[in-house]
Formats: sequence, C-alpha cells, structure tokens
Amino acid sequence: MAMDEAGPRVSRYLLLQTLVNTGFGVVLTAALFAFGLPNAALWGGLAAVLRFIPYLGIVASAILPLALAFAVDPGWTMLLWTGGVFLTLELLTGNVVEPVLYGSSTGLSAVALVLSAIFWTWLWGPIGLLLATPLTVCIAVIGRYVPQLAFLDILLGNQAPLKPEEAFYQRLLAGHPDEATGQAEEFIKTHSPAEFFTQVALPALLLAERDRLRGELEGDYMVQ
Repeated sequence: MAMDEAGPRVSRYLLLQTLVNTGFGVVLTAALFAFGLPNAALWGGLAAVLRFIPYLGIVASAILPLALAFAVDPGWTMLLWTGGVFLTLELLTGNVVEPVLYGSSTGLSAVALVLSAIFWTWLWGPIGLLLATPLTVCIAVIGRYVPQLAFLDILLGNQAPLKPEEAFYQRLLAGHPDEATGQAEEFIKTHSPAEFFTQVALPALLLAERDRLRGELEGDYMVQ
C-alpha cells in the first residue's frame, strides 16, 4: 500500500515539474526574443532542462545568456533586462507556482521541501539535490504506514496533524470553548449541521469518554 501511494505521488511531482519547467522555458524564450537576445530558444530550452536541478539549475542556466547580453549590447540595457526576466520568472515560479502545485501533488509541506533539499545535498551532493523530493516523498509515505515512524508523516506532510474531531476536543480540553465554537462554525460553512454532529461533535465526545474510562480526565472536565 505504501509503494502504491508513493509511486503516483512521485509521478505527479515529475509530471508537474516537467510542465512547470516547460512553461518557464517558453515564457523565457518569448521574453528574450522580445529583448533581441540571439538564440533565445536555445536559452529557454536550456533553462527548462536545468531547472530539474533544484535551486542551482536556474543559476547555471542564466550565466551564458547574461554573458551574451553583456557581449552583444554596448550598453547595459539588454543585460539588465535579461537578468530581470530571469529573476522575475524564478521568483514567481519558485514562490507562487511551485509551492502550490508541488505541495498538493507530493503531500509535503513547503518547509519540508526546502529542508529535504538541504539535507540530501549535504549527504550526497548534487545527486542528493536532484533526488531530494522523491526520496522525501517516500519517507513521508513510510511514516504514514509504519506506526513507529508516524512522526515523519506529521513533520514532512502538509496534512493537518489533528483530525477535526481531535482539534475540537483539544480546544475544549484547553479551556477555550470560543475557539471550539469557531472551529464548528468553519466546519458548518462547508458541511451541514448534522454532519458536524456526526463527524466532529460525536467523535469528540467518544474521545472524552475514552479518556474518562482510562482515568485521564480530571474532575473539572467530568460532566455528570
């Protein structure tokens, strides 16, 4: 079951990465062509390929176009425009497009993606950087199916650590009924009141009853 889940996750990630990099290359080619930079299609295609290497690929792909822009233009205009389009596209893609698409497809949080790149690069160098996301996806999936490693799924995943009924019960235990009410109102915005009672309130009461039977509830929390 873990392998069946990890495979589609990695496949979706690679597909989305291919689509994002292709779109990046197409837009870059159009921009460089508009600026009059020679061989714009070559630089756009090179950027699309090198962006498969996280973080470092875009830097490597920008060196030659910047050098060419500096060589062919007697002024600074083309160099500044070329650097600006690389910087703008990378900021937009890396901070807006990729976190949304990659997080939803891999099930990893944005922080986990960055930390995994740092860790695997430190461990294996460039190869680790290239394989960082697929390896981290597999580790997070293992954490979902191996109870002893469940903390990995919580640390790396983008899912809420508590289920709705658990979060509701936790707010009540913490003595914050106003926050529990707010959670109930948010749930009812997308569900019916009956679904709230059956899917959240009743399971929360069952959690409370379980804790009562185990003697883990103090007297102030007991309701006769």
